[in-house]
Order: sequence, then structure tokens, then C-alpha cells
Amino acid sequence: MKKLIVALVLIGTVNFSWAQSKTVQDFQNKYKDDRDAKVVSLNGSLFELIGSIASYEEDDEDAKTIARIAKGIQSMEILAIPMHKSGFDAKSMDDMRSALKKEKYEELMTVKEGSNRMYFMTQGTDSQVKNMLVLMREDEEFMVMSINGTLEMKDLAYLAKNHKNWD
Repeated sequence: MKKLIVALVLIGTVNFSWAQSKTVQDFQNKYKDDRDAKVVSLNGSLFELIGSIASYEEDDEDAKTIARIAKGIQSMEILAIPMHKSGFDAKSMDDMRSALKKEKYEELMTVKEGSNRMYFMTQGTDSQVKNMLVLMREDEEFMVMSINGTLEMKDLAYLAKNHKNWD
């Protein structure tokens, strides 16, 4: 059960801010009804449930951390579109990244493998992550993952440091 909760929280922490980014909102409005789009929406009630389940482990610091993270997530959105059918291309992704930087998003990490790209972008402070996005371009698909909520950096650092102990 702990692995399932950790997986959901980690997936969730990899993105934030559908509602707060005009750039992402415009992207979603343009492509969400496309017949080839893949759309996943999770609301805060699911994360509240995960947090409640994790909080039953009163003496387990891992579970307490997972509960705090889950309860901080208000919603999660994933939208994936096919590159070749949508007309969305590498330049479109670069334009989106530039627009997000103007909205005060900071690139935390970039992953490049061949022509594939993944960008982790966030808003927040030194102690909190308020909005996070993951932009991912693969050969055939472009995806935006977004989470709206507030996470404490100390909780994310705890997960990063201790996740190897959960095997």
C-alpha cells in the first residue's frame, strides 16, 4: 500500500498549475477536446483520501510525509496530444517554455535523450512549491502534466532522500 501511495504522490509532485498559468490554460482549451487527445483529471478529494489513508500510520515518518504532500495537492491534470496530427512541434514547445518563464516559472530540471525532451518547471519560494509543470516531448507525443497545490520543500527533500528505503 505504501508503494502505491508513494507512486501516486511522486507522480503528482511532478507537476503543478493548470488553473494559474494562462499559457497552459490556453494549451488545454485548444487541445482538450481533440479526438486524439489523452486527458486525465484528478481532483483534490482523491489526494485528500490518499493523505487520510497515509496518516493512519501514526508512528511512520514516511507515511506522515506522504500524507502532508497528498493533502497539499488540490488537483492534477495531464493532457497528451499527438505531435504529427496536432501541428504542435518542437518550436511550439520552446514557445510554451518561453511564455511560462514570463509567468515566473523556473526550470528546475531538463532531461534530454535523443530528440526527446522533458522540462520540470515550477513556481514557489525556497521553502514551498506552489505550482509545477512537466512538459514532455517524445517522438510522437507532447504531454503537459500539472498539479495545483502547495508542497513543502522539506517534505519533497525527505521523499527524495528516503525513497530507496521503501523497497
